[in-house]
Formats: sequence, C-alpha cells, structure tokens
Amino acid sequence: MGNTFRWRSALLWRTFFTTAVVAVVLRVAIQFCSTGKCGLFGEGGLIMYDVGSANITYNAIDIFVVLLLGAVGGILGSIYNYLVDKVVRTYSIINEYVSHFMLNSS
Repeated sequence: MGNTFRWRSALLWRTFFTTAVVAVVLRVAIQFCSTGKCGLFGEGGLIMYDVGSANITYNAIDIFVVLLLGAVGGILGSIYNYLVDKVVRTYSIINEYVSHFMLNSS
C-alpha cells in the first residue's frame, strides 16, 4: 500500500509540473502567433481544428518543420526521462543509506 501511495504522489507532481510547463509554453506561443507569423497556427487560435473551409497547401519546409519538432520533442522527452531516472535512483540510494544509518544508530 505504501508504494502505491508514493507512486501516486510522484505521478501527481509530475503531472502538475508538466501542466505548468505546457501552460507557460502555450502562453508564449500564443503571444508570438498573435503577430501573424505562425501561418495557419495564427489564424483563429494556436491550433485550428476546423479547417474544412480552408484550402491548405503544404510545402516541403512545412514537413521539415513538423519532423524537426517531432525529433526535438523526442530528444527532450528522452533527456527528461533520463534525468528523472537519475534523480529517482539518487533519492533511492540516499533514502536507503539514511534508513540503514537510522537503524544502526538506535
């Protein structure tokens, strides 16, 4: 039961942190796109879901940008997972050492 509670707590904080980062990034992106420099993303909002009336043509640069965003997102996600793993392992080692120290001192 204790591990389940700890996992839920960790998941809650990760979700909160991720949501906070997304909110800040979207706010910056919306301000930048309101200048009209974002193409379709600047028309009607950051992401347009209703594009049935628009005649959309894609260029090679558009596909390149989407692939680049996907690659950068994958790399950043990998770095994030690596760092979280290192932090959790370090915390686990410290917690195990402190727990062992507390048991031996009493």
